Amino acid sequence: MPTFRRPEALHKTLTALLALDYPRDRYEVIVVDDGADDTTSNVVYAFGDRGVSVRLAAQLRRGAASARNRGARLAGGEWLLFCDDDIITPPSHLAGHRDAHARHRHALVAGTFELAPPAVAILRATPFGRYRIELERQFLAEAQGEPLDGDVDRLRVPGVSAANLSLRRDLFWTIGGFDEEFPLAGAEDQDLSLRARAADALLVLDTNIPCFHNDHYLSRRAYCAREERSARTTPFLVRKYPAQFEDVPYARENRPITADDPPRLVVKKLLKAALANRLLLELLHAMARAGEAARAPEEPLRRLYAGLLGLHLFRGFRRSWTT
Repeated sequence: MPTFRRPEALHKTLTALLALDYPRDRYEVIVVDDGADDTTSNVVYAFGDRGVSVRLAAQLRRGAASARNRGARLAGGEWLLFCDDDIITPPSHLAGHRDAHARHRHALVAGTFELAPPAVAILRATPFGRYRIELERQFLAEAQGEPLDGDVDRLRVPGVSAANLSLRRDLFWTIGGFDEEFPLAGAEDQDLSLRARAADALLVLDTNIPCFHNDHYLSRRAYCAREERSARTTPFLVRKYPAQFEDVPYARENRPITADDPPRLVVKKLLKAALANRLLLELLHAMARAGEAARAPEEPLRRLYAGLLGLHLFRGFRRSWTT
C-alpha cells in the first residue's frame, strides 16, 4: 500500500484490512510511506499487535509506482494485492481475490469500488458534488467489459486500476512491475495493463470484490487540483506508446500546436492556453463560486465545471509534456 501524508485515511484503511475474514497468519500488510512522515509511521506502528504482520517502509517522494514496487519486493507471499490508502475493504476482500484467481491464474484481478457513503453525502449537498457523482457514474459505465465464460460477475476488461488489484508475484515481475518513470499516481496502472496484455495475461474486473473509496477530494478546488496532478503522468504514457495514444483526442487536443493541426484545433489550443493562465483560471473559479452562492441553475454550472476540469487537465498535461 503506497501512502503519502494521509494518516486519517490510512488509519481507516488499515482498520478494515486487519478485520478481514481470513486467517491472520496467511497475509501481511506492507505500507510504503512515500513522504517519510512521522505521523504516518505512528499510525502504522499502532497496528503492530493485532495478529497480522504490519510492516512499514519509508522513502521520500519517489512516486506511487516506486512505492508499490518496493512493497512487492518486501512481500513474502506468492500473491500480491495492491490497495490504495483510501480504499475501505469488506471482510470478504481477500477471499474474493482468492476465488477469482482459482478460476483465472494467469490474470490481473481488480475489484470494483464506489464512493464511500460519507463522501456521497457530502457531495450530494453541493452543485459540484452532484456533478462529481455523475462523473463517477460515467467512469463506472466506461469500465464495463465482456463476461468471462458466461460469468456475468467477472468481466474481461482492457485495463485495471491499481487501487484494488491482485496478481501472482511471479507474473508481476515477469511483466516488469510498475514503471517508476511515472512520477505520480495516474497513468502507471494503464501502463501495467498494457504490458500485462502483451504478456497474454487476462485482465479481470470482478464485481464480487467491492470496496469503498474513502475519497477526500470532494470540493471543486481539491478535485481539480488532484486531476491536474494526475494528468502530469499522461504524457509519459503517450510517449511510451505513441501508436496507441498519439492520436487519441485527449492527447491530440492537449499537446502543443503542430504543423498538422487543423485551424479549428489550433484555435482551441490557443484558447485553452490563454484560459489556463493562473489569473484567468482563478477568475473562472471565482465565477463558479459566485454561481454556487447565488444558487444558479445547475446546467450552466456543470458546463463551467467541465470547462474548469478540462483546463486543469490541460495544465497538468502540458507541464509534463514540456519538461
